[in-house]
Amino acid sequence: MKSSDCVSGFTVYLTALNMKSTSIADVLNIKKVSLLLKSVIRTNPKHPAGWIKSARLEEDAGKIRKARELIRKGCEEFPKNEDVWMEACRLVNPDEAKGVIARGVKAIPNSVKLWIQAARLEHDAANKNRVLRMGLEKIPDSVRLWKALVELAANEDDAKLLLQRAVECCPLHVELWLALARLEKYDAARKLLNKAREKLPKERAIWIAVAKLEEAFGNTFTVGKIIERGIGALQREGVEIDREAWMKEAEAAEWVGFVWTCNAIISNTIGIGVEEEEDRKATWLADAEECKKRGSIETARAIYGCANAVFKSKKVA
Repeated sequence: MKSSDCVSGFTVYLTALNMKSTSIADVLNIKKVSLLLKSVIRTNPKHPAGWIKSARLEEDAGKIRKARELIRKGCEEFPKNEDVWMEACRLVNPDEAKGVIARGVKAIPNSVKLWIQAARLEHDAANKNRVLRMGLEKIPDSVRLWKALVELAANEDDAKLLLQRAVECCPLHVELWLALARLEKYDAARKLLNKAREKLPKERAIWIAVAKLEEAFGNTFTVGKIIERGIGALQREGVEIDREAWMKEAEAAEWVGFVWTCNAIISNTIGIGVEEEEDRKATWLADAEECKKRGSIETARAIYGCANAVFKSKKVA
């Protein structure tokens, strides 16, 4: 059989594999596909997808022992391929899965996917915690591992300690900064967000978090100034102010109860990119109607308020 025929058959099989197993036989005879895949493995043994698909074909045909044998050989051929190890973990008996993943992380110690799977296979929080910490020893800048570890924290104090370490290891990930700020008291949160702004001067989420912080502590009179300053600072950093994205931020703020922040975002961004008067009226009314449809009543009200302020001669809503 020619190598090109093998590749062609293999490509068709990849498409068929996306269907239910009962549909695969309708596309290609399983035995024929099996022979094609064996040819692919033989002619191109360094193609890990071929081993994975071969194992899945045997599984689809009910030959689980054969599937496990194939994927075991795949792990031997490709010890540095995390997808092969993940497939092996899926196919083996449940009591063997931990051993498979242990061999996987030994072969690829910097694979976040394998460390996450190793933690998933543990049944109690203490062991999950231990595995994730082992992973972070190998990959200290993995945001995904830090987030998984924080989720296991027994209380807010433990979560705070973990997040403090996380932002040291991953200083350019805004979500970690914001998560830590939510756990801090007012003064500490303000200092933390200021530090986050220095590290990430192009992140609008930090300015919005500052506005929410002030609103949460009753300092509503500063919220509008913060958003205004934030937009100016972002523009100086060369950030394009995406009107639609900011409108979504306004709705998101409303949904979690930050009405002042919602209003400040709308009043400072609603006119961006909409210069002509007639365009403004039509665009703003359409925006408000869409917000109402989504249940974002305060956002819609803020838009109507801006429109009424601009078009004083004729009430728009």
